[in-house]
Amino acid sequence: MRNSLNIKDAKRSIQTIRDCTSVIATHFFAKTKLQVRMLNNEALAPKDFKFIVTFADDVETARAQVKPLTEAVFLNGRVRFTVNPSKQYPELERHIPMFSEAIESSIREFLSKHDSIVSTNTVNDTAKWHLH
Repeated sequence: MRNSLNIKDAKRSIQTIRDCTSVIATHFFAKTKLQVRMLNNEALAPKDFKFIVTFADDVETARAQVKPLTEAVFLNGRVRFTVNPSKQYPELERHIPMFSEAIESSIREFLSKHDSIVSTNTVNDTAKWHLH
């Protein structure tokens, strides 16, 4: 797993987290509940999904913004962080490998179930529209 950007202190609005994401996996680490979320966008193919990872307590107590642990995309067969978790939470750096493994496996499992989504809509060129 490689970090694409070295963004520090990235934040998301609580409205984005609550209204525009879906939790695809939850992991428990001692007293910490880690949620892997998918940014909802029905126009995107599964391979273009963006994932936001948050601590459940942060989302539940947030007023305006949430500081995600990381954000990730799946690119060229690899999970890539676009927000470096070590820079977001330097105090948790010793736990990052464990978190990263859980995040990557959640994303891969989710995509393995959803990557075969194919549109069932087809264009029928023989249909004619009649204007009256």
